[in-house]
Amino acid sequence: MNISPLRGFREFYPEQMKARREVFDKLISVVRAFGFRETDAPSLESLDIFKLKSGEGIVEETFSFVDKGGREVTLIPELTPAVARMVSQQKNLVKPVKWYSFPKLWRYEEPQSGRLREFYQLNIDILGVPGVIADAECIAVAVRMLQALGLKDEFVIRISDRRLLQGILTHFGVKNIDEAYRAIDKKDKIPHEEFLKMLKNSGLENSGLESGGLENDKIEDLVNILAIKGSFANKVMELSKIIPASESLGSVIDWLKELAIYLEKYGVEKSCILDLSIVRGIAYYTGTVFECYDAKGELRAMFGGGRYDNLVELFGGEPTPAVGFAMGDAVLELLLRRANLWPKEKLYTDYFVAYTDKKFLDLAIKIVTELRKKGYVTEYDLLARSFAKQMKYANHLGSKTTLILGEEEVAKGKVVKKDMETGKQEVVDMSEFLN
Repeated sequence: MNISPLRGFREFYPEQMKARREVFDKLISVVRAFGFRETDAPSLESLDIFKLKSGEGIVEETFSFVDKGGREVTLIPELTPAVARMVSQQKNLVKPVKWYSFPKLWRYEEPQSGRLREFYQLNIDILGVPGVIADAECIAVAVRMLQALGLKDEFVIRISDRRLLQGILTHFGVKNIDEAYRAIDKKDKIPHEEFLKMLKNSGLENSGLESGGLENDKIEDLVNILAIKGSFANKVMELSKIIPASESLGSVIDWLKELAIYLEKYGVEKSCILDLSIVRGIAYYTGTVFECYDAKGELRAMFGGGRYDNLVELFGGEPTPAVGFAMGDAVLELLLRRANLWPKEKLYTDYFVAYTDKKFLDLAIKIVTELRKKGYVTEYDLLARSFAKQMKYANHLGSKTTLILGEEEVAKGKVVKKDMETGKQEVVDMSEFLN
């Protein structure tokens, strides 16, 4: 009988969970500083809410099944549809809505480095703000979270806009926009000839192929535009000079120029680049889209997100502009470990109370109780082992300070206070820990 965890699932021992919790707490501290409020949603949902707009790729990766009531249900693969539903059901929510959550999610995909079937995901959403300032706020909180973990130049946020891509593709005669999105999404992961073939399949045809296609120079023009990548503000300006002239594309360029201004105001512009290969595979995105990668380009995306202005209305709510992103823990851990920023996987205890004789057990419990009331992580040996084994146990627990109840000290109302890192000991009044 195999009792090991299933592929793509993890179990964490206390030392491992302590490090993970330290990372999570730093992320949440930044999110709360930005004014986001915590929410939660069911772990099991009707499959229909993901069929509605998440896209085939997400639906195909769900842990879905038919329950005893004959309903198609799934462990949630993402949280945005639930957020949109929650907002749609509360007509009187004060805008803007700024929510976050940090649940476990599930996707039935092939496990590999940075990709798991069960993972933690931090979700950040702003709803009710039609302007680009909300996009900047989302990107800013993302940058500040990573910086709070000690990351500096190890990451880059790649930004694009679906409206811009759609306008450019339409101008060049692309018939199947979704197929073209899939090609662009894979552009840097496949040979150039295969990329051109995928573009052809989207309705963009080379004149050397079937009749009615574009000329070679037109294809090259499109490929050159899609290859634009670099400093966000500079590349937006460059793009504005070469894209086809149209009112709709002009308005998107103005949007991106304004985004560049806000990113500079937030002080995060150096972490951002323009990259038209970013399209995001989820069907509900309507405007700005962005993903975060390690600067070396060796890992999968750490997080991604964008505008989803139509999703709340799709769930029966009022038209509500929205933007958000989600960060999984798997790739983040890989990057932090590579940068030597993953916390030490070692237990931590503020105080350990040891005693040289079992007759001091009651006193030990009394001191432990008082310290715990004050909020200190405090331990003593429940097995009442020898003093030597108690001290070994204190080391295992990562005790910062050990209080030793010895015969001579207790008789004088004293206790030995030992710094476990330096080994320094001093005799102090016991009342220091009892009052």
